[in-house]
Amino acid sequence: MSDSEHTEVAVIGAGAVGVACALWLRRSGHEVTMIEREGIASGTSFGNASTLADYGCLPIAGPEIWRSMPSLLLSPDSPFVIDWKCLPRLSPWLMRFMGQCNATRFRANSEMLAQLLSHTYTDYQPLLDDAPAAAAMIQRKGCLYAYGKAENLQAAQGDIRLRDQLGIHQQVLTADELIALEPAMEGHTAGGVLFPSSCHLDDPQVFIDTLATPLREEGRIVSAEVTRLSRQASGMLLEYADGRRLMADRVVLAAGAWSAQLARQIGDRIPLDTERGYHIEFDLEHSPLNRPTCPVESAFYMTPLHSAEGARLRVAGTVELSSLAGPANPARFDYLESRVRKVLGIDAPVARRWLGFRPTLPDSVPVIGPSPNEPRVVHAFGHQHIGVTLAGVTGRLVSECLAKDSPEWIAPCSAARF
Repeated sequence: MSDSEHTEVAVIGAGAVGVACALWLRRSGHEVTMIEREGIASGTSFGNASTLADYGCLPIAGPEIWRSMPSLLLSPDSPFVIDWKCLPRLSPWLMRFMGQCNATRFRANSEMLAQLLSHTYTDYQPLLDDAPAAAAMIQRKGCLYAYGKAENLQAAQGDIRLRDQLGIHQQVLTADELIALEPAMEGHTAGGVLFPSSCHLDDPQVFIDTLATPLREEGRIVSAEVTRLSRQASGMLLEYADGRRLMADRVVLAAGAWSAQLARQIGDRIPLDTERGYHIEFDLEHSPLNRPTCPVESAFYMTPLHSAEGARLRVAGTVELSSLAGPANPARFDYLESRVRKVLGIDAPVARRWLGFRPTLPDSVPVIGPSPNEPRVVHAFGHQHIGVTLAGVTGRLVSECLAKDSPEWIAPCSAARF
């Protein structure tokens, strides 16, 4: 690629959000170049719980955090941990996070997420129409929250009422009703909640890679690492680690957990940090589950996956606040393994282990919209646990932002809020 290489719109990042943005821009008639350093859906989009969680409107930052934080942080058996070596760097983010842990902010952030989630399927559908093989990978069986103790299900009634108020489709189940759907949960649940409109994917990486077929066939994907983003009179200059350069009229920043580093180069200081997520997988002759099931007290998902090689069970979740650079924490893998074996009685060995980096903002609301400091750059990152779920709507909103036709209701997603 020469110094004179040019594109109308450069999309930095080829996870679920980046791919959806590029596809929506392509549908809108833009010349698009999508840039990814490792491959399509090779990061967080590869290793997530493989669920389209259209119900996931409740942010982590809620009023109950003040009461539960000591046990969450200090218990060796917690689904939420902090790498204490990183505390000096994390402290400003944690202060912003705790500032969101009140009833007013919790309600406002929940409403914003519910608004975004209400477009999950309608805004994916045009992309699926262009890639029918991806549509065939969606399993429409719902998702379950399974509570191990009746008192915890009772304590969740406030969250259930709020989801009802926000229009989330859900069904509260008795233990017998839940076990009728998932017999493997017998003896391990006191009841739960079914989200019947939720779906799961046979394999999230394969799904996103297949969704990107039109971009691949048209040669719109570049393998490179963007290390610098700078303003020029003629456009935005992207510099790659290998010395190549690309000039773009507009840029969509969808690089997940790495987005803040590039945003800072154009003057946007966005408090994006990293929730390290873990998963383990088992190769099984038959999956013990029919749909994603979350044993709520343990805060992970058990999702049945399928590929040409056969059935797999992915166990994904928990939260670790640390850094992009540190090694995997073996205790997090042990946490997942010991609990899933207890719940499902799996004897098979762990086939694979994975660590990924969720792009996380203190209020759990993604950044979507033009940069406050450089209107030629549109942000699309910070989706935390629901990037695959919100990819379709994010892509549509980004295309509307470039057309200067975005709806007023996305104003709370602006980076200007920081």
